[in-house]
Amino acid sequence: MCGAQGRHLGVVFGRPMHACPVCELLWVPRTCHPSAAAQRERYLNHQNTLDNTEYVRRFEAMIAAWEALPGVGAGRAAPPRRVLDFGCGPGDRPVLIELLRRRGCEARGYDPFFAPDADRSQPFDAVFAVETFEHFCGGIADVAETVKSVRAGGHLIVSTLFHPGSAAVTGWWYARDPTHVCFYSPRTMAWIADRFNLRLISCDDKSLCIFSV
Repeated sequence: MCGAQGRHLGVVFGRPMHACPVCELLWVPRTCHPSAAAQRERYLNHQNTLDNTEYVRRFEAMIAAWEALPGVGAGRAAPPRRVLDFGCGPGDRPVLIELLRRRGCEARGYDPFFAPDADRSQPFDAVFAVETFEHFCGGIADVAETVKSVRAGGHLIVSTLFHPGSAAVTGWWYARDPTHVCFYSPRTMAWIADRFNLRLISCDDKSLCIFSV
């Protein structure tokens, strides 16, 4: 991520794992990433529907955290807030997009597998990247794609489960998913903020960060 020399931690669920001593990113080398076809097949199994109450609960909490920011909730009447679900996944009605639209947002989804042609020519008031960063095979270039989609003064909302530290990652369940290839910590998120000149507004030390662009 940051270009520093990483160290090999060992094999975690059949894959080599490396750690950066500077930004604390943990990652699986590209030679061990699943193919695009295997990734797509895995994502098709995600239950991203309004019937999934756990999805709805989590998304509602993230939206509430964003809307609680100064100037966000108060100005939602007109014009509608433009919001992008980055990595929206499969399905005609992804949960996050539906919930945002119910709040009067102009929401759309982008996904390299399921919605690659989504119009991102104009930056958005907010970009949600929920359970997306851990799938980034392109490292810093993929992070840059999310950042450039946010207008100046807008927000980037990232949710990805933070790793428990290099010493405890061996049996960590989140690393079992073959499409999860990079893992972050609050320090990694602080490094991302510095790298892209963002302001890290909040970080809950578990999974959720909100950046101001």
